[in-house]
This record gives sequence, structure tokens and C-alpha cells, in this order.
Amino acid sequence: MKIAKRITALLLSAVILLGLTACSGGAKLKIDQPKSISAADDDAEPVTTAIEPSENVNGKRFAFTLAEFTERYNSTKKLIGDQDLIIMEKWSKMGVPETDNHGVEIQYYYYDGENVNITATVETESNKLMNIGVGTTMSNFMAQESGENNSDDILRKAAVAADSAGSFGTDKIDTLQDVFYQLATGSEDSLWYEGFVFTLSTQENKQDSKNGVVLFRVFPISMDLKKEWKLTEYKPANK
Repeated sequence: MKIAKRITALLLSAVILLGLTACSGGAKLKIDQPKSISAADDDAEPVTTAIEPSENVNGKRFAFTLAEFTERYNSTKKLIGDQDLIIMEKWSKMGVPETDNHGVEIQYYYYDGENVNITATVETESNKLMNIGVGTTMSNFMAQESGENNSDDILRKAAVAADSAGSFGTDKIDTLQDVFYQLATGSEDSLWYEGFVFTLSTQENKQDSKNGVVLFRVFPISMDLKKEWKLTEYKPANK
């Protein structure tokens, strides 16, 4: 059975926590520092803003639709020399539309990437993204394949997804990867960086560790929520 098929239901329960999500306590993940990401120059027109005001519970949303995100994700993948691109037709809905606590209707999506799923929450009226995530099973995240750490690939995908949704620029992809690495190994479950919240959610399955879930997400929020949540700002480890 594909890992993505096995974790879809578990990811859904993590994705629907639209507010500040966090790990469920316990030890942080023991993984190696991922390899640095280098990218070719991006000749695309710069985006003036990747965030828009919204009536949703977070007060903000991304400025891109799911189709635009998919196109941007593939462009970024090519710039860093990766070939595992995604196609719009393979996105699937998770359940039926729901309404958040502010009355905004949203639809959950996932992309079956074999060993890794990309998740998205989309406002049904605006068609704009509310958050984007990259998730897998705990066992897959901690495993190695062909001598390479799977965590490297997953953190890399999470960084690409964050850049594609947040329009940070390819020169920031390595920094975005470090944000997620700090979440995986440090003491914080959520970090604030340049207008966005980066989070790590884990869901343990005590009966079957293979069904434990690791989900990295990024989403914009209002400044009022930033103050209310008392978020810690990301700082590079060497500073």
C-alpha cells in the first residue's frame, strides 16, 4: 500500500487544525542537518505581495490559487535542479467543504506523492490558498534510502512549497529549509518568519508507529494573532 494512501486520513485530522498547531509534546526528532539548497537565478517577474486580507480565522490568505501554486512549485523545483514535478490533475479533495469559525467555506486538498503528501486548504469563494503543508509518516521521515536521509528530501519539499506559496525568492529557499529543520529539532513548535507562521504537527499512533504523522505547514496570519500567540521569531542557528 502506498504511504500516501495510508496517511491521507491522518493528515486530514492534522490539516483541519486551522489555527496554531503544535507537536504533542515529547522528544524532538533526531535528524541530521539537511544539505544546503542552491538555485539558479529566477528570471520571473517579482511578486509584490503574496498575502491578502481575508475574513477567515487567520485574517490572511495567500494571493495564489491552487493552480498557480502548482505552477510556481514546478518552476522552483526546476530552478534547484529537481525533476519530481507535480500536475494539477492529481490534486484530490479531502472530504466535503467545511466552514471555519469565521464563516468562511474551505476545502481541503492533498497531492499523492507516493511517500510524501502535499496538503492545501483553499477558500472556496476566492479559490485562494489558506495554508500549504508537506507531510509523511514518522517512519518514512526518519528512514534512509540509498544512503540518503528521507528527512532531507521532505524538508527540501517543504521549503519549496513554502517559497512557492509565500514568494520569498529562490535565494531564501535554504533559509526556509532551516526554519523547518529548527522546528523538527528545536524547542519551538511554531516560528514566525517574514509575515508567515511555520509549524510542525505530529500525530503519534501508539498501536502502529508506522502510522504516526509528520506535517510541516506554512500560512499567513494577522498581526493581532501574531501578538496573541506570542510567536517566537526565526533566527539562524549560527547567530
